[in-house]
Amino acid sequence: MAELYRTTTGPVAFIDESYREPLHTDERPFYSMSAVIVGRDQGALVRDVLMDIPGSTYWHTTEAYRTQAGKRVIREMIDYIAGAAEYNIVTVQTQIRRDDPAMKTARHECLGALTKELTRGSGANAVRLLVVESRNARSHPGGDADDARVIKQLRSAGTVDRHVHVHHTSPAKEPLLWAADLSVWAFRRNLAVGDKQWFEPLQDISTVLHVDGADVSVKRSNPHLPQQSPGVQRAVSHESGRGRGREPAVASSPSVVFDGSESEALARIRRIAGAAGKSVDQEVALAVATGEPQRLVAAANAYLKQSRQSGTPSQPRTEAALAQAAQTIMKPENAQKVSAALKQLRERRAAEAETHAPTVAQQQSDRRPGYQR
Repeated sequence: MAELYRTTTGPVAFIDESYREPLHTDERPFYSMSAVIVGRDQGALVRDVLMDIPGSTYWHTTEAYRTQAGKRVIREMIDYIAGAAEYNIVTVQTQIRRDDPAMKTARHECLGALTKELTRGSGANAVRLLVVESRNARSHPGGDADDARVIKQLRSAGTVDRHVHVHHTSPAKEPLLWAADLSVWAFRRNLAVGDKQWFEPLQDISTVLHVDGADVSVKRSNPHLPQQSPGVQRAVSHESGRGRGREPAVASSPSVVFDGSESEALARIRRIAGAAGKSVDQEVALAVATGEPQRLVAAANAYLKQSRQSGTPSQPRTEAALAQAAQTIMKPENAQKVSAALKQLRERRAAEAETHAPTVAQQQSDRRPGYQR
């Protein structure tokens, strides 16, 4: 770990998960991941303080919550993280698929969306090292390897920077993972049972992204994040702290505790995601993360359909992402079909541009005195 911290140049993201498995009740399942970002040179200090507050080398938030003394410690640790962390990103998936009872796809979706958002920046302050809590080998055999494969595919597809690296370890070996455990636990309390008091201190440094929402940029007031990308549109599914003058999507009014019904917080985030839909760029990233060629084909078809609409501008970056993703997760012959369809689209655009281009005679007449185009 010390060598990884020494060789990385930017802040480090510490990641943990929380989820509710599909049950035979009306309780809504969900999967979420939280990434608490700590400055490269601040890690040692934050680690020491996190260990000093509980006065222990062991921590698990769920266990601490069972006692009043533990709750007081949780509050103190969350308050400290809110001031010590650089920022915090949460991804959540509430549309758990019927063919995903083990929630493997949901994890890959959350990890893919989280990684893309975390590593969006460039330069010395960009996040390139992800430290993730290792999964229980008995419950999730090969889980760490699956995560590594997701990151590798994202790198190969050009969806994330080629220098992004993921390292799995246990909270016992790296107490900075306690910060992610606290964050995702607090988020879960709000989402599942409407108990927002725990996540509230983190709201000002947090961005919550629903993986069903449009792929939009995160909180831009943070100097470590890049500026808005060209062509990115604001989406209703994206809420980032209180600076926007309204409550975040997951920090709704007190909601009903699960009792065979859906909490207001979870219901709201589902409605927001459903209204926003998904962008082609985000679907490309999710297709790569989950390794689903059919999903990529659907994204390509959606893009081609959008491009056929009159007045729709070309999006070279999206087309390049589609082509490279196809090469990464599809068989060569199918990847060639995607490339061919995009090539045909570009040829059609070129032909239309040539048809509508003014003739030489028109160009000459347009230069007559007093003429204004």
